[in-house]
Amino acid sequence: MGGTGLKTERAQRRAQKRRKDLLGAGLIFVLLVGAAVYSAFSRGYISLDWGKAPVPEIPGGEAKGPENTTSVPPLEVALDVRGVYLTMDSAGSPSKMASTMKLLRGDEGLNALVIDVKDNNGRVPCKPPSPLSSPSAGYGHFPGLVSELKREGIFTIARIVAFQDPHLTKAMPEQAIRKSDGSLWKDRDGRLWLNPYDKRNWEYVKDLCLWALDMGFDEVQLDYVRFPDSAQNLETSGVLMPGYDEYSGRGDAIVSFLEYLGKFVEGKGYLSADIFGFTTIASDDMGIGQKLEDVASVVDFICPMVYPSHYYNAGIYGLDVPEAHPYEVVLKAMAEAKERTSGLRAKIRPWLQDFSFRIKYGPKEVQDQIQATFESEIDTFLLWNPSNVYTKGVTYKPPK
Repeated sequence: MGGTGLKTERAQRRAQKRRKDLLGAGLIFVLLVGAAVYSAFSRGYISLDWGKAPVPEIPGGEAKGPENTTSVPPLEVALDVRGVYLTMDSAGSPSKMASTMKLLRGDEGLNALVIDVKDNNGRVPCKPPSPLSSPSAGYGHFPGLVSELKREGIFTIARIVAFQDPHLTKAMPEQAIRKSDGSLWKDRDGRLWLNPYDKRNWEYVKDLCLWALDMGFDEVQLDYVRFPDSAQNLETSGVLMPGYDEYSGRGDAIVSFLEYLGKFVEGKGYLSADIFGFTTIASDDMGIGQKLEDVASVVDFICPMVYPSHYYNAGIYGLDVPEAHPYEVVLKAMAEAKERTSGLRAKIRPWLQDFSFRIKYGPKEVQDQIQATFESEIDTFLLWNPSNVYTKGVTYKPPK
């Protein structure tokens, strides 16, 4: 009995080891194949199959790269943009891109993607050209991805985080907002900020924007194009922000930056700016440099983040709990935005909420925001979910 049991135990251990060896070999094979696929895709040898037959090759030989897809779409196309946000990690994942393309194909109303080209960590998707020094996320296929999206008829928007940057502030501390002793200043959430008055930071963001447009993006969208919130009077309280005396205030600096950037972007793509939803209510720049009329005068699209969950004060728009009334919040915010920007350069493209905060949001809450946008005679919007998981059962197409 004992001898037989020992033999059986040994046999089981040998079988278990073989299974582990096979599993390890299989995993290595999968990783090698994945690396080969990524390498081939980044070089344009293959196209990424997003759940359907591959995109046919362009007649006449070699597939064209993104340098041949940088023409600016007509304004009527940009005014019809309805899209969702993706992090660069989501865009770098074939499986996530497959599910995202399934979402876009599932409703003819969706036709655009907002993708990080510089995220809140200061990363860029792939190795940038010199002299840019942002850390690369290692997605070398990104230029090919943008080209494929354009072949699919997807409007592509590059999200670029402007002045909140934990990487460059450490690499170039003299360009950051600093304490009087020279150490890096942090906001109440522990975030590090570039000095928006510093023209070296303007040039850095400009080079990123031009790089994104060279990759083939149709539009560059600046996020965190502002000063830190809840940080009034830093300039005169001992905090180091050189250059502030060249401007009449924070709003003047932000407008000057956007005017500077617009000269380089013009003719290559559209320029948009993410702004706080409260800009439609506030009469000043809220201390962050974002006054609605001023920003709307110098960009092609303003994107107020009218997430109902962010209207946290009872009584806004006459609502005890604004978050519980997504339709009313968006409808009133769009009415204010339209009235105050009438005749100015920028068109309105709101960011809508597709995530839950204090109140659970589902198809009805998301649809209510979209409906309010359409009733405001605005056919363009963007949906934000930080996890890039979007609600099913929503109709995105404007009514006829």
